[in-house]
Amino acid sequence: MAQASNFRFMQWAAWRYLVARKGRHGLSFMTTFSILGVVIGVAALIVVLSVMGGFEQDLKAKMLRGEPHLEIIATNPLAGFSLKEHPLDRFKTLFPDAEAIEPYTQADVVIKQGKHLSAVVLLGVNPKGGGALWDIDTSMIEGKIESIGTTHAPVIATKGEKALWPGMVIGEGLAAQLGADLGDEITVLSPQATSSSTILSGGTVTRTYVVSGLFKTGITNSDSKMALVSLDEGRKFLADYDTSLDDDNYVYGVGVNSKDPLSIENYKNRVSKIPGIQGKSWKDSNSALLFALKLEKYTMGSILLLIVLVAAFSISGTMMMTVYHKKQQICLFRSLGMSERDVGRLYLLQGFTIGTVGIVGGLIVGLTLCFMIQHLRNADLPSNLVSLFSLPVKYLPVEYGVICLAAWILSLLGAFYPARIAAKQNPSQGLRY
Repeated sequence: MAQASNFRFMQWAAWRYLVARKGRHGLSFMTTFSILGVVIGVAALIVVLSVMGGFEQDLKAKMLRGEPHLEIIATNPLAGFSLKEHPLDRFKTLFPDAEAIEPYTQADVVIKQGKHLSAVVLLGVNPKGGGALWDIDTSMIEGKIESIGTTHAPVIATKGEKALWPGMVIGEGLAAQLGADLGDEITVLSPQATSSSTILSGGTVTRTYVVSGLFKTGITNSDSKMALVSLDEGRKFLADYDTSLDDDNYVYGVGVNSKDPLSIENYKNRVSKIPGIQGKSWKDSNSALLFALKLEKYTMGSILLLIVLVAAFSISGTMMMTVYHKKQQICLFRSLGMSERDVGRLYLLQGFTIGTVGIVGGLIVGLTLCFMIQHLRNADLPSNLVSLFSLPVKYLPVEYGVICLAAWILSLLGAFYPARIAAKQNPSQGLRY
């Protein structure tokens, strides 16, 4: 028992002598730089992945605000479906835990105000309580969304006598493009109503509205490319419109908002069982963008992991120098009874120690930087500095664990070859020279 204890003490003393004390050769500085390499690599990975995760979170939040979580549309989307055939009560029974369920119409149109033209998405919603799925009801800056259900007289009539026209609510960005304000006349042109058969059947070619409200959601696509009218008015711009669509209460689709948008696929599966309609989730609408974000995140992580890989090569070089300068001491300890495995373990322990210290330091530096960025984001910055420092941050414990594990593995791999070289030293030759 005493012999085993003495042998462990000899191993500890050997490690202290071979690894901790570098002497005049400057190996301690090389070890310090190896640790700094791991620190920089781990910290860079943590900061970049946290910021990219924050951007992804912010973008998803805007997606969920700017569109319904689930759109229930006809199997042929251009045809729409009748609420008499698929009543709202049926969807309310199907989704008892939904936050909101709202029918709507949607059409791509061109709107004109004076000499200005713009292609927009025209939404038809219920004037009472409508627009919630697009976060428009709480984003009104002028007027009220209920105004789309009534008629209004323009401030300046462009067609002679002042007439009463239905109200329209547009985004602040769209109003800036058109040079429009409250009370201005807006002409809507339907590109779909170009055939003579559509016109003869009662299809809408042009229709005049009055700007009765402005909204600002903070989502560029909504504020500059969206206009709202009442559900009855929006139906007139459906493909192949005729008066029978009014009688059958036709809509383009029904929007559903869930309390848990990330698990919206459960809602989508329920819809798939109903013939004639289908579900389209917000993930389906933004699948290309979500895939690009995920690909960018993993690509950046892989590139930054190269920093840790370079640090692993630095660890390997430092330990090779240690083996070279401590060759005689290694042979001495081999002569005293240490096996090849014991010597290899000593150098693996050195690589593990360098990696551990670097990883802990990288975690501290990376999380500190993330905290500082988050603090700056929440601070009241001048308007000219907001774009520079207003970076979102999302803490990702699982990704941090993967980073630390990868850094540990690379550190051990970097120490493996020097440990093998040290273990293979010939005691007799080392002591002779």
